[in-house]
Formats: sequence, C-alpha cells, structure tokens
Amino acid sequence: MTTILQATQRWLLGLMLACYVLAGVFPAPGEALRAAAVPAPAGAGELTPPMVLLAVMLFNAGLGVRLAELRVVVRRPVRLVLGVAANALSPLIVLPLLALGLRTWPDPAEAEGLVVGLMLVLAMPIAGGAASWGQNAGGNVPLVVAMVIGSTLLSPLTVPLGMHVAGVLVGPYGAGALDDTAKVDVIARTGAGVFALVSVVLPCLVGVLARMLLGEERVRRVLPAVKAVKAVNLVNILLLCYVNAAGALGQALAHPDLLLLALVLSGAVCCLAFYCGRWLSSWTRCDRPDGISLTFATGMNNSGAAAVLAACRLSHRPEVLLPILSYSLPQKIVAGAAGTPPSTSGLPASPPPRERRRRRRPGVKVESNTCVPTQVSRYAAGRSTTLEAPRSVRRLHGHRPLTPRRRETPRVRTDLPGLRGDPKWLPLPGDYAVECQSSDELG
Repeated sequence: MTTILQATQRWLLGLMLACYVLAGVFPAPGEALRAAAVPAPAGAGELTPPMVLLAVMLFNAGLGVRLAELRVVVRRPVRLVLGVAANALSPLIVLPLLALGLRTWPDPAEAEGLVVGLMLVLAMPIAGGAASWGQNAGGNVPLVVAMVIGSTLLSPLTVPLGMHVAGVLVGPYGAGALDDTAKVDVIARTGAGVFALVSVVLPCLVGVLARMLLGEERVRRVLPAVKAVKAVNLVNILLLCYVNAAGALGQALAHPDLLLLALVLSGAVCCLAFYCGRWLSSWTRCDRPDGISLTFATGMNNSGAAAVLAACRLSHRPEVLLPILSYSLPQKIVAGAAGTPPSTSGLPASPPPRERRRRRRPGVKVESNTCVPTQVSRYAAGRSTTLEAPRSVRRLHGHRPLTPRRRETPRVRTDLPGLRGDPKWLPLPGDYAVECQSSDELG
C-alpha cells in the first residue's frame, strides 16, 4: 500500500494529464456525473458529485490540522494576516492587467471567458497542497496551515468579490458573451458564496471539529488509517480532473490557438503570483521559513474548487473552464521550482555549524530534531526570538538528552513538528541544545 501511494504521489502530475486525455477521448461518463445533482439540505442549492468529492478532500485536510500549532501562530498574527490578505487581494492587481492585454485578441468572447476563468482560480482560497510544498521547501508549516484555514473561512466573501470584479472587467458586452448580461453578477450574488460555504468552509470546519472531539491520543492510535485518507485524496484528485475536464477539452482541442493561449496565460499569472509572494516576503524582511510560507500562500490557489464551480455553473463555456484546468500544471511546476532547497537553488550554502558558532553570537535554533531545555526557552523569550516550544517539552526536559527509550518520548513526539526558531539565533554552546532523533525516526 505504501509503495503504491508513493508511486502515485511521484507520478501525480502525469496521472492528472492522463485523466485530461481520458476526459477528451471518453467524456460521456464524466458529463453524466457532472450533470447528476440532488437537493442540498436547508435549501442551499444542489449537491453534485464534484462538490461531494471536493468536500471529502477538504474534510480530510481539516482532519489533519493540529490546533496546538495554530495557537502558536495566532500569538504572532502579523504574518498570518499578511499572507491571507496577499492571497485575497492579488487578483485585483493581476486581472485588470490581464484584461487590458487581452483586448487585442480577435474573439472577445474567448478573451473574456479566459479572464473569468482565471479570476475564479485566483478568488479561491489557498490550496491545501501549499502546506506540503512549504514543508518540503523548509517553510513554517503551522503558518501555512493557518493561512489556508484563514483564507478558507474568508472564501464566502472573497469568491463573490472575485466574481463581481470579473463582471466589471468583462463589461456588459463580455457578460453578454456568456449568454446572459447578468450571468456573472448572478453567480456572484447567489451561487458563489453558497458554493464556498457548503463545499469549502463547512467540510474543512467539520474536519477540524472531528479532530478536536477525537483528541490527539485517539488520533495517534488511528495513524495507520492515514494511508487510507491519502489514498482517498489521490482518488478524489484524479476523479475531479476527469469529471471537470469532460467535454471541455474536446471543444477546446478544436481551437488549438485558444488552448495555447490558456496555457501561456495560466503560466504567466502563476509565475507572477509566486513572484509577488517572494517580493512581499523580502520587503517585509521575513526570516526564511516565514518567507517560504508567505510565497506559497500567495502563489497557490485551490484550482480544484474553481473547476468545480465553473463546471457546475458555466460548463457550456469551455473558454471559462480551460484556464482553470490548465492552471494546475504550471502551479505545480512553479511550486517545485520555488521550493528548491537552498543547496540546489543557486543560493550560497549555509556554513557548517561549528563555523556559525564561532562567527556569530550564541542564540537558539530549534528544529524538529532538537530538544529545548527550560533555560533556553527563558533565554529566547528574553531575547524576543521567534522560538515557540510546546510546554510539555519545556517542562519535561532540562539538560537530559531525549532518546526513544525514555517514557515521555511518545508525548514529546507530537510536539516536535511544532518547534521552530529564527535562523539568526543559533545553537548555544555546551548542553543548552540537546540533539535527539527526528520525529520520523521516533515514529
């Protein structure tokens, strides 16, 4: 099972492309699934299979949120607010420039459909995959998770706002090209907010609440079920790719120039979003982990949710769905490039630990494989560092090294991923920082 999951994750991009090809060759099953609908409870519209698949994915994402890590981030909310605001406001800067550049396209209906599709992507909350990409790049994972939750909670406001902006950009003639002069505004007033609430916010909150009710002890007991959750998520991703693309790609292939334009625009907008995040992290002088988190939060959006909304409301307009489907490919490529470790990204490598101790003043560096004694925690608090060590670690360990043989190891194991520190505060000499095995080895 583990080998299959690892292989699927490694070849996920290729499998997504295969699903797109399958949707173009055999679109009938996907169109039937997309057309099926049942009334939602409490008069919240209709539930379709793509909406259910999206809700299951977001429920699993909420189930993986550790509230202890979120509490650490909430105590220092400036970076959190900055990341959520940057993700929500960046479309207001990018899309007007894009709409202005597309005025020279021969077919106004196609150009305006591309604008609406890209606005749908950028109006969606931060993608849950930003946490995984940020973790691989050495970012502040709790901060990314908090940004994802924050932008998700704001999606009932940001998605209708994005639709209103799209309606203004395409103008009355452009909205008419979408078969109704008020089509975009109607979706913004009635459908977008309800969709974000039912399919995005509620499943995520239910997952967080389920973890709270279960408790960390019970969650640790069912850790083997995590593989099943990952398998469900992978199946959902591939099914969503097929269902959302069914029918749309077949029509788009008849216009290869439109397909090429959608790919180019999606890649350009994605690169610009990541560049804005990196510039913002540099301008605010974030440390490296927080800067990586801010970059991924600004650059990654939930394109799956945008595709579900477009497939439900604008499935008859392939030029709207096409940029959404093509956005996933450059987003993953740019995320992989932005998440390159420092040693392979062309940046100067960090000096060895002994050189850093001799050349710089003593301080504190906390990673997932470092114990934190009480004295170091007090020192860090007095120096106003970004050290956030869970109380159980500070209380249980003085200068004693942590090994898997000690009784308190299982309790500390859940706290290790929450430890972080500012790179400018480096290890204290002597026994003030005690190395231990990593959380993966302890598990």
